[in-house]
Amino acid sequence: MNIKQIESFILLSSELHYGKAAERLGISQPSLSQQMKALEKDLGVSLFERNGRNIQLTKAGQVFLKRSLMIQHEVIGAEKEMRYFKSNLREGIRLGVSGSHLIMNAFQKFTEAYPDTVMHITENSTKQTIEKVADRQIELGIVYEYAQSCELVVEPLFYDELLAVIPNNHELADKSKILLKDLNNEPLILLEQRFLIRKFIDKELKRKNIVPNVICELNNYYASIAYIEKQLGISLIAKSMLQEANIPASVSVRPIEDLTFHKRVDLVYRKDLLIDEPIAYLFQKIRLMKVMGMEETLD
Repeated sequence: MNIKQIESFILLSSELHYGKAAERLGISQPSLSQQMKALEKDLGVSLFERNGRNIQLTKAGQVFLKRSLMIQHEVIGAEKEMRYFKSNLREGIRLGVSGSHLIMNAFQKFTEAYPDTVMHITENSTKQTIEKVADRQIELGIVYEYAQSCELVVEPLFYDELLAVIPNNHELADKSKILLKDLNNEPLILLEQRFLIRKFIDKELKRKNIVPNVICELNNYYASIAYIEKQLGISLIAKSMLQEANIPASVSVRPIEDLTFHKRVDLVYRKDLLIDEPIAYLFQKIRLMKVMGMEETLD
């Protein structure tokens, strides 16, 4: 059994027609037939059975197809990872983050150390980032509080909380602390509902019987701050973001006394991730968030 046979088997399983599969593979139909006979002989089972002029997978063939797809997936992943050793330089690193501010300092240090290695950053929900890490679409993610996984390494970094960002011309800016009830009927600028933080906010407002007046939904905090700077509404923003951003003089930041958001931020990556020199350096800079705190550490 070899990779060529497995690739041919996968394609034939898709087409269920020797002629069409052979044409797509660029080989003759007899050659494909011989490959499948050799594969069945090695495995000691029949993978296909004829149904009139068509063929279909046997039960053994269906099981072997699942395994074959896994093998093909691993081979593709191995080929991608081995490209690093061909040139001795990783072309790029793909990250998913629950807020691009979480990677900003590490990104700055990384680009100084590895100017020829591109960092591709996508801002997604925690669920989307986890799925992309598991599917090898990205190498690592920085997400809000993810449960341990048999496939992924989950490394706690720090705890985050939510603060209210209020235009200075609003009466709530005069208070040292505010309550959730103070936000009743106030114009709110929040993240889209796909984000974990938004789900938490909606749940807490509902628990307090507060009907939110959401006038704008955005996909990142930077846009939220820009809208508040224009005195358009109030937002609830992660403390980690506010520590990284330049807060305009026209807005005020206030704690919310009865909002108990206290979520852990995690670094996640696959257990089989190739830890080469650029990745190891990036990990080192990301882990500095523990000691520089974004306030409370987990050590």
